[in-house]
Amino acid sequence: MAIITKIRERAGLAVGIVAVSLGLFVVGSDLLTPNSNIFGGKQIVGEINGEDISLEDLQNEIARLEYDFFVQQGKNPAEQEMQSIREQAWNQLIFNKVYRQEADGAGVTISDDEKVDMVQGENVHSAIKSTFVNQDTKEFDKSLVINFLKNIDKAQPQQKAAWYNFEAKLPDDRLRTKFEALLTKTNYITTAEAKREYESQTAKADLDVLFVPFSSIPDSSIKVKDEELQDYLKRFQFKYKSQDTRTLDYVQFMVQPSAEDSAFFQEELGRLKEEFLTAENDTAYAKSKSDGTEAYKSVSIGDLPKDISGNPDSLKKGQVYGPFLSGATYTMYKLIDRVNEGEYFAKASHILFKTSGPSDTAKAGAKSRALAVLARIKKGESFEEMARQFGTDGTASQGGDLGWFGENRMVKPFEKAVFDYPSKGLLADVVETDFGYHIIKVTEPKTNLKFKVANIARNISAGDRTKESIYREANEFKSKITDLASLDTLAKKSGKLVKMTANMLQKSSAYVNDIADARGLVIWAFSDESKIGESRLSEFNDRYVVAMKKSETTEGEAKLEDVKDIVKAGLLKEKKAAIMLAKLKGKTPKEMASAYGAGAVNNQAMGITLSASNLADFGYDPIAIGKAMGLKPNAVSKPFTGESGVGVLMMTNFTPAPATKDYSSYKTQLEQKYVSRGQYYITEALKEVKKVKDNRVKFM
Repeated sequence: MAIITKIRERAGLAVGIVAVSLGLFVVGSDLLTPNSNIFGGKQIVGEINGEDISLEDLQNEIARLEYDFFVQQGKNPAEQEMQSIREQAWNQLIFNKVYRQEADGAGVTISDDEKVDMVQGENVHSAIKSTFVNQDTKEFDKSLVINFLKNIDKAQPQQKAAWYNFEAKLPDDRLRTKFEALLTKTNYITTAEAKREYESQTAKADLDVLFVPFSSIPDSSIKVKDEELQDYLKRFQFKYKSQDTRTLDYVQFMVQPSAEDSAFFQEELGRLKEEFLTAENDTAYAKSKSDGTEAYKSVSIGDLPKDISGNPDSLKKGQVYGPFLSGATYTMYKLIDRVNEGEYFAKASHILFKTSGPSDTAKAGAKSRALAVLARIKKGESFEEMARQFGTDGTASQGGDLGWFGENRMVKPFEKAVFDYPSKGLLADVVETDFGYHIIKVTEPKTNLKFKVANIARNISAGDRTKESIYREANEFKSKITDLASLDTLAKKSGKLVKMTANMLQKSSAYVNDIADARGLVIWAFSDESKIGESRLSEFNDRYVVAMKKSETTEGEAKLEDVKDIVKAGLLKEKKAAIMLAKLKGKTPKEMASAYGAGAVNNQAMGITLSASNLADFGYDPIAIGKAMGLKPNAVSKPFTGESGVGVLMMTNFTPAPATKDYSSYKTQLEQKYVSRGQYYITEALKEVKKVKDNRVKFM
């Protein structure tokens, strides 16, 4: 049943929405209680609403979701999918113990009639609506749902299980939606609020701007003492509230094929090509020998490797082409059939002569240059050399080659000129587009030729002997390091290793910088056994990593040693601002810029609104926007410190918002904004009140 496939695709939607919302709950906190495994009791992975959550509870929920995944997808989850399942399991426990209780207390329930209504009534769930779509009208068709349900008993057992599993998840999502709506619908936007929003978006100011960036004063010229850093942290402690984090220094030993591996691999590819050529069932053979997922596909000429796409007429049925290397993957193609169907493609080269402006004179100049070069090509000079010499876009260095392109990929005049040309060859006249004038050579005329191919993709990889050698090298490195300094020293001494840092890893981190599936390394970093200065050798699919714990932070007030670099950056800005402000003399931004000298920038900013977030040279700077829109015409602001420098603003012109009596669209905007924020605030409030604690990092 085809509809089951769609259901499988959408079956995770209800839980997925809940998971995304509840993901905001997950907070860090070490948990050490008499019930922990240290004391021989249950292994406690967290606390929700005052209730300890055991590892067994979480594992049971994970097992249930694993089974659901198998029913929906027809396969076991891979490791990356398991990471998502573990997170969903934790979020589902939170939903069960927090949202259900709060919804019940508020009188929010899902009745049996409502469950039916969600599937085939007047208020059908969005996941159902997006699944049962009439192919003619492209709209939801309730009759398709009813017909499907009438025939559900005829479905295969696994298909029925997929549907029932999907259907069972819908009420949880509806319960969450109703509970949140109960609260968010209490928002009310007054006319005064809507008017203020309208004015913030439509009233405009023109400004004379002085900006002195912090970067104009070198950091090295500013002296910073530890006691100043401590005082700065004390003054701005609210900015630096810390979480549980771990920072690692590490080096990587990449697992790459050796010359011996490459030679063996080439021999294997040769054997595969011979067998592929004589295989009776091309697709079955390709599927059994390929590391890729598509053993049979239909491709256009532009999708084939350049080695064979340049001469499509030479490709013959039954022949095997390749192997062709792309990245670390070799691919061989066996041509099964040639058909004409679908989208048209063409191949062309061009030489673009851009115009220097929109005027007729500028256009005439560009066209004249293009015609002169076209005449030289017609007399026998190389198109490719002319493209390299006169081309003004990125294709010039490739002799103007654009490669294969399909319909609606180019601007219309260019596409029409190429697709209307009946054969290979140079177009007799230049073609004008919005970009300028083009000399065009069609290298392959339009075609909708498609190739049915069986293909084998093989990834070249390191052999066991190579991996063992790299492992020994990594292990030897680990045995020599004694502290963070020695890790850095030995890495530099090797000449090929680079010390890297993974800053402030969170408990929920699944990656360590670009290292995928690094959950085991993160768990080690947060474990009681790992101390600062201790190292670990970890194996991944494509590398060995020797990591050392560099630092850690705990939830609460930040310590200077944990945030010293960030605090220093803030203090440097403060000290630079004091120097800059003292040098700003004059009555207008222009006078001040002149008096300040090198480093000061004076520009104009036009049409600024209160709802904007960027201002001229300041970049993102809400402080500057607020200062600007608080001025009166011809007034000059006091010098102020912004996000990225010091500034002075003068309003040169102000255009009030046009008079209107209709603020309905702005009222709607605010309502939507408050609803979306309300969902977050509800979650945050429940998180705080119910004191959710997450200690899963000790176990998974």
